Order: sequence, then C-alpha cells, then structure tokens
Amino acid sequence: MEQVITKKVEPEEVHERVAAGAVLVDVREHDYYSRFHLPEAINISVRAINLQAPDVLTDRDQEIICYCNGGTRGPRAAKALMELGYRNVAVLEGGLRRYMSMFEGQ
Repeated sequence: MEQVITKKVEPEEVHERVAAGAVLVDVREHDYYSRFHLPEAINISVRAINLQAPDVLTDRDQEIICYCNGGTRGPRAAKALMELGYRNVAVLEGGLRRYMSMFEGQ
C-alpha cells in the first residue's frame, strides 16, 4: 500500500489558519455535516472530492484543511486533492473527535 505524507494541523491551530485564509473542508457525508460541523467548514464528501473540488476550491495554492471524524476519510481526501494538483493540503490531526475533546467545556 502506498504511503502518502500529509501535513497535519493541530486542533488548536485551526481557527488561526482559517482566519489567515485556509479553507476548512468537512469530508464526511452531507447528513453528518448537516448535524454538526466546525464553524466556517464547507462540505465536500470524500466520495465527491474529484468532481466537486475543482468547482469549489478554485485556488490550488490556498491552504486546505480536510477533516472527518478521525478515521481515514480526511487523509484519503487530502491525497485525492494532492493528486488533483492542490499544493497546500493538510489534515486536521485526530479529526473532529480530537477537536471536540480538546475544546469540551470551553
């Protein structure tokens, strides 16, 4: 199996990165996104990334941070974006689960 090296963004860095111009992409299916997603996140499911990304993510140099619950979809989406020519792609380390556990009670 091919190993892909993907940049990782820590949960505490996300909002600063988005404020600096990064795009936050929730790669879960729309029904999960509609129940809950991180502020400012857009939804492009990992299954639709090859079709939708070129229309939605028009700047291939802009930082893109992909996330899922914390499994394999975020890294898979990041790999697909890199294969489409996006040059500044990262994955939220630990996904939504880790993000939520870090900010519980705040």
